Amino acid sequence: MIRITNNMLVNDLMRNLNNNYRMMDKYQRQLSTGKKINMPSDSPAGLVKSLRLRTNIVEGEQYLANINEAINFMETTDSALDNITQILQRVRELTVKAANGTNDPGAHKAIADEVKELNEQIKLIANTTYGTKHVFGGRNVSEPPYSKGANPDNWVGNDEHLELEIGTGIVISMNITNRDMNYFFTDFNDGTNTREGIFTLLDNLAGDIENGNLDKISAALSKIDDKMSDMLTARSVVGAKTNRLELQKSRLESTQISFTSLLAENEDADLAEVIMNLKMQENVYRASLSAGARIIQPSLVDFLR
Repeated sequence: MIRITNNMLVNDLMRNLNNNYRMMDKYQRQLSTGKKINMPSDSPAGLVKSLRLRTNIVEGEQYLANINEAINFMETTDSALDNITQILQRVRELTVKAANGTNDPGAHKAIADEVKELNEQIKLIANTTYGTKHVFGGRNVSEPPYSKGANPDNWVGNDEHLELEIGTGIVISMNITNRDMNYFFTDFNDGTNTREGIFTLLDNLAGDIENGNLDKISAALSKIDDKMSDMLTARSVVGAKTNRLELQKSRLESTQISFTSLLAENEDADLAEVIMNLKMQENVYRASLSAGARIIQPSLVDFLR
């Protein structure tokens, strides 16, 4: 038969009081932070789930930032292509006007001067930037792709794509290069024929107009139409990529909401339930104090006082 001593009763009482007090501290912490997981020991499995969800949310935020960057970059590109298209339409109007045999040398000179100015404007647009990045320079974003040299003018842009990750294992190029535009800006030799870039084409056109060479002026119309077709193709590519980015952005935003909801469900405390548990634990603690007062019986020393 085990003899129960006073020390055993007191030790059991203190251990139970500490356990009850620890539970009160747990619920008070949940109430003050609004979280049911405040330490790894609160829920090891829940903590691992929270870490995974937070990782997914952080990744999603970065992917969304990449998508917004790509959309803005491509909108800048599309705006530049639109400006070039408008210039080409004006060049075509001037070419049709110059091809009329009734123009005098003064009229030809005026038309040629305007074509030259429009060519200079296209050269300016070729160096369009988004922030500090040149949109038509390929991967060489820090240097203007077009630089006016002595003879001939220089194109230092390359045909490499700027790629961004917009999802796990999903990469998209956010720029359109000179090659993608059928070598719109520069001369290109396919091994059989040499196709004039827009700068050369407009330089030659201005000279033919000024000299009144009607045959060459008329022949330039089909070349201008080809360049306009290249612009339309390029803009359709940019539009398709932008639409894809918008769809991916919408999907990621929905996924972010889902992950945030799951994280809140895993971490956030039900305040009504916490308050109820805290009140119950307070009552248990008071009851344990009352029980302890009864456990500690008067000793012989109390009677000797």
